[in-house]
Amino acid sequence: MSTLKEIANECGFSVATISRVLNRDETLNVPQSTREIIFDTAEKLNYKTKNAKKQTGISVDNGVYRRRSTDLGTKRIGIVEMHSIGELLDDTYYMYLKSNVERMCMDNGFETVTMQFDEETESYKNVGQDVDGIVAIGQFSKRKVDAMAKLTKRVVFLDSSPDAVRFCSVQANYETGVVQGLKYLLEMGHKRIAFVGPSQTPDSTGNAAPEMRRRIFKDFAKRYGDAFEAIYIETNSSGKDAADRIREFVADKKAGKKDKRPTAYFAFNETAALNAMRGLIQSGIQVPEDASVLGFNDTVLATYTQPQLSGIHIYMDEMAKVAINTLKQLFLDETMMPIRVLVPTGLSERESVRKI
Repeated sequence: MSTLKEIANECGFSVATISRVLNRDETLNVPQSTREIIFDTAEKLNYKTKNAKKQTGISVDNGVYRRRSTDLGTKRIGIVEMHSIGELLDDTYYMYLKSNVERMCMDNGFETVTMQFDEETESYKNVGQDVDGIVAIGQFSKRKVDAMAKLTKRVVFLDSSPDAVRFCSVQANYETGVVQGLKYLLEMGHKRIAFVGPSQTPDSTGNAAPEMRRRIFKDFAKRYGDAFEAIYIETNSSGKDAADRIREFVADKKAGKKDKRPTAYFAFNETAALNAMRGLIQSGIQVPEDASVLGFNDTVLATYTQPQLSGIHIYMDEMAKVAINTLKQLFLDETMMPIRVLVPTGLSERESVRKI
């Protein structure tokens, strides 16, 4: 039979850490990967401890460590959305995000159920059965977050982080996305760039807050003020009124002068980008001949326009994958520390942006 020192020599961790892991010391904060290395080494060296039977993922058979199956079995996952069905049709980003979550659940053999918030009872309806975990898509108020927490501790927020101390979250990295888009437009020769979007949108708790992409755009413009002129065209929080705002902007006597117009429009989401392009064309400004348009989110709708819309791509499939993998880790270890993952963005170059 091997000793703790021999295990330490084999795997490189301290004797104290190995002892606490093998004896299931729940106050010890080490990564799951560290625990698995220690378990594997103990099994390999045929180490025995009286507490081994309690160890997650390990059983003892005649003094030999054997790894128990990590098959999670059938789990019931509640999907909570901030939008109604009608709102989802207006903002397809969240519709596609939900679709990716459902596909990832299916790939892992998990059952899904869409949960609705009851305003009267301030609780979520979970269709008569308990849920093993929740994926919450979008932004939520504190009372809705607390309502989820009453059902399960295994909650992963997707596209927001309302309580990073208590819950795991997965978000697109808007910082890299906006900077990536602006650098692209500058490389294409644009010197007057308009941000199309609201000054405020709901934050992770549902309260009005400065729109993140506009704030990042503004910060970039302050740092590189000599590189380009920043212009701001205000829309509502969804971007659905962007066509009207663009027409008003172009009709304005000062802004309507050809030498004063932006050569590029950077929209805060895809809805705003599609409507901005429509507003420009209705104003007699051709895209991309007279002005370029760059969107954000980049769903399949971007390829249905004429010209096809260039955009900052959010990897919704990867976001969904990370969210479900995080939920799986919570199934194995509910005491794991909350993590916040920022998924990088990409650039989809199509027809709506041209070099000048």
